[in-house]
Amino acid sequence: MSWEAFEEDKAFVTEELRKGEFDHLDVVGAVAESDFFRRLLGEGVLGRLAAAYPTPRHKEEVPLWLYLASELTLRLHGAMGFGAYPYVVHCGGLLDALRPERTEAKLDPATGEWRTAVEGFNHKNEYTRTTPCDKDFLRKLARQTRPAALEHWFGTSVVREYARLGAFDPAGLFAADGTYLFVPLDNDRYEDSSVLRFDEHNHPVDKADEEKMPPERRKRLRWRRCYRAITLSHLAPAGDYSLRCGTTVLPGKAAECPAVRPLVERFVGAVGSGVLKLLLFDRGLLDGPAIAAFKRLGVDSLFPLKAGMDLWTDAVALAQHERLPWEHHPILPPPPLPPRPDRPEPAARREAARQRTLRRKREEAGPRPPRRTLEAVDSLWLPPSRVWATCDVPVAVLLLRNHYANGETLDWALASTRPFDHPFDMYTAYRRRPDIEEDHRQEKCFWDLTAFRSPAFSLVVNQVLFVELAYSLIQIFLRQIDRGDLLGRSRQRLLDALLPQENQVVLYYRQRFGFFTPYEHQELLLSVKDGPRRKLLGKTRRLRRAQLAPPDLPWRTP
Repeated sequence: MSWEAFEEDKAFVTEELRKGEFDHLDVVGAVAESDFFRRLLGEGVLGRLAAAYPTPRHKEEVPLWLYLASELTLRLHGAMGFGAYPYVVHCGGLLDALRPERTEAKLDPATGEWRTAVEGFNHKNEYTRTTPCDKDFLRKLARQTRPAALEHWFGTSVVREYARLGAFDPAGLFAADGTYLFVPLDNDRYEDSSVLRFDEHNHPVDKADEEKMPPERRKRLRWRRCYRAITLSHLAPAGDYSLRCGTTVLPGKAAECPAVRPLVERFVGAVGSGVLKLLLFDRGLLDGPAIAAFKRLGVDSLFPLKAGMDLWTDAVALAQHERLPWEHHPILPPPPLPPRPDRPEPAARREAARQRTLRRKREEAGPRPPRRTLEAVDSLWLPPSRVWATCDVPVAVLLLRNHYANGETLDWALASTRPFDHPFDMYTAYRRRPDIEEDHRQEKCFWDLTAFRSPAFSLVVNQVLFVELAYSLIQIFLRQIDRGDLLGRSRQRLLDALLPQENQVVLYYRQRFGFFTPYEHQELLLSVKDGPRRKLLGKTRRLRRAQLAPPDLPWRTP
């Protein structure tokens, strides 16, 4: 094995450039996505995921790790259709991660243009390849993969890679939640989809609820075609990131409650006990036998109680009979926003005019009810008991009473199988559950989760799972490179911040290199004398002709 060593020597490279000498030039930019794929390939993550992937093919001509990498680069760039693959792969970081073993610049004899040629994995193509694999290969493999097998792979092999990468926090806080995925109402070709009636907040409304609504609200109801996705997510204690650890996609009319238990059992079976320690979920996922089964797996549950449940009414009756004391907990207001910098005079005048208009409209609308701002919470804890008939493990109850600034109060209750050291910690922990709703909003609005290009159910499931895989792996990658400031950003903001990671020019000459800022490089070139400048011009032109010119991809040689 031969090695080539490069030494950083900016002074030497600068002196030789003044003489008109350099071997190569590169720009250290758009490297973060390349580093992302290099880590996945170099650490064997994609190889292990590919080995466990439920491929429907009996013969593997294109390696599955390349299929997985291609799926990820499409999702990172928001391209949900496989037809965009020839263009995305050339502007993303996947090709850079494959170079130089798989790509090289070649001259097209018909046009005299230099193009990037990619070495394939079989000898069936008669044309020069411009992508590592064909877009139709990606589409067909995704369509032929069974949805249930793909969900099982995501909930077992993928989470084992998360654990191997050290992505799980020792606190072991997880959340289970359901969300609706909407598709066009007038397209009944979406396989296994359902049509339901929703209110203005995208909550489903049944016939009984509709009859109780006032007429003006009933007019705002609308029919929508949808699927239902049930997710299991890992939440960081600081709230800065989350990981998707299991997902199942169901028809919109399907019950979501029975889907949670398989997700949890699959996760614990894949990574072992002690990783998932506390599971948060909402009233819609209440299931006594499942909660008891979770406890036997070493997983505690934290959930709100439904009105009228025996567990709640018995707790209230016991508190009144024993005259147990309530504890009062003031809720601190959020910190004020930082002061805005001084605005230019024209902008200040426009803002003042806007505020006057808003005040006038508020006065015309008449008095408004006070804001429903939470000011304090009263709590009363009752020790664990076995009064829940369908749940054979002890459950503790925390009675809560919210006090709002407008004088209203709201009684509700939390229950948990965990023996909290401080009872009010049940309330504090449960306040993390809405974070998963924000993650769903991020995926739908900024990661194009529901921009389905095909009505085939297998492709719907494929898109959902690979968007969530890309979303999770990029969170792990950001923590590995100490870019925690980017956690939770939208996909486009994330790429905007990552791609121009370092804007520096790298010059190489005789196994030595130096980093230059764009202004340093420009000043250096402008100060070179005429003779060396002509040498630099000739060398630069030869290198430029060897670069990729991709606007009219794909192309074919005659």
